[in-house]
Amino acid sequence: MEHLSGTSAWELLQSHNRQYYQMFSAVYSGNPKDLRTTARPRSFWRRPSKQKVHVPIAADIAATSSDLLFGEEPQISAVDDREMPMEGVQRRFESISRATNLHALLCEAAESCSALGDVYLKIMWDITNTGFPQIRVVQGDSAYPEYRMGLLRAIHVFTEIETGSDSGVFRTHEVYEPGAILTELYQGTAENLGNRLEDDQLLRMGLLPACPVPSGLMLAAHIPNIRPNRMFRGSYMGRSDFDNLRDLMDALDEAYSSWIRDIRLGKARLLVPAEYLRRTGEDLFGSGRSVPTFEFDEDVETLVALDVDTDRGGNTITPSQFAIRADDHAKTCQDIVTKIVSGAGYAPQTFGINIEGIAQSGTALRIREKKSYSTTGKKQAYWQDSLEMLLTSMMHLDAALYPNAGSDRAAHMHVRFPTIFTSDLPTMASSLSMLTGAQAMSTEVKVQMLHPDWTQDQVLSEVQRIQTEYSLANPVQTGLTTV
Repeated sequence: MEHLSGTSAWELLQSHNRQYYQMFSAVYSGNPKDLRTTARPRSFWRRPSKQKVHVPIAADIAATSSDLLFGEEPQISAVDDREMPMEGVQRRFESISRATNLHALLCEAAESCSALGDVYLKIMWDITNTGFPQIRVVQGDSAYPEYRMGLLRAIHVFTEIETGSDSGVFRTHEVYEPGAILTELYQGTAENLGNRLEDDQLLRMGLLPACPVPSGLMLAAHIPNIRPNRMFRGSYMGRSDFDNLRDLMDALDEAYSSWIRDIRLGKARLLVPAEYLRRTGEDLFGSGRSVPTFEFDEDVETLVALDVDTDRGGNTITPSQFAIRADDHAKTCQDIVTKIVSGAGYAPQTFGINIEGIAQSGTALRIREKKSYSTTGKKQAYWQDSLEMLLTSMMHLDAALYPNAGSDRAAHMHVRFPTIFTSDLPTMASSLSMLTGAQAMSTEVKVQMLHPDWTQDQVLSEVQRIQTEYSLANPVQTGLTTV
């Protein structure tokens, strides 16, 4: 299948990187040089200043997004075409998941996706050293997706290779498409892809120019954070949680830096005459200077008597200490943080803002944090489809590479996220009690409400246990007799 050339994909990726990824990567990492480079002209980070403080609100938002998505491990199950569980495939998947620490990997990918707006997952394997395929995270600014008619047709992945030589930067260009993985080697610079090298170079590095994939699978996935991308509305690229918030983040840094400046200027100072200062050692022993040099240690804690005539006027010590506008700065910073968090799609209460007062019930918490739940629900839709496709491909590949390990090509992987609208136990118990009293709910539905992350088999098994215990506890009502 025809797809973009390596040079074209690289240019498109670098264009998106300059226009979009770099400004958000800077506030996420907090690197001062990147903050200066990506800031708007005349903004805070472009102006000269002795001390600038970066508030890591962007990193906090990305970490919180990851926690909301994968704080609780999603339930992943293997089923056949009739939606029946496949226990052998399930055991094999759980073994691979533990060996590769899949849950931690998904948390990592979700945080990067929140910051940049895109993340990629690809499947790799080494049949000689490992007994299972593995999933690896590819950062959003290292790959470019190719869509046709709304469907993902290929993913171009660029990876720098450490060669230990000074002859430029070597990169592999991998094209993940249905049924194959194509690899090219380029030699260029940090900014330019450069020239493509012969396939012999790839073979000497232990890489194949073309690797067929069984069953026409695509062993990579593109997960957009959320859509649409406000800057490129017609594209398939995802939107960063920091989209349109860079100016507010710079303003937060400026306000907090001003607060720190007030603290620095507010230190107590003593204004003293020159006669009270200590002569430097060079002046005492002769330095050849016509004007003497005095010094004063502001951190000295031991005071000594001064041999001066206090009867003369004017030679007094004057204390000086400026007021620190702590309350004004705190209110300003909190107001900016609230606007940033809300603009990112989250409720301020999720970040511990405006939570003063008494403890609240689960219903009240859901109302206050509804915006966070809604944003997380939208993200789950993108993650669920991509994860199901990728994990299904991984288990099919595992069946082809390791035929006797337990995988089956007829399996499909289902991903189910824990419910977002969690309720506290007293609230749930009260609701179930009222519905039971009104005879408006069966035991099966009650178990499903109490355990939304359970499978249907687990629910039915629990219903059967409840009915058995109820029958033993109430023999008369159930028609049973006792001896």
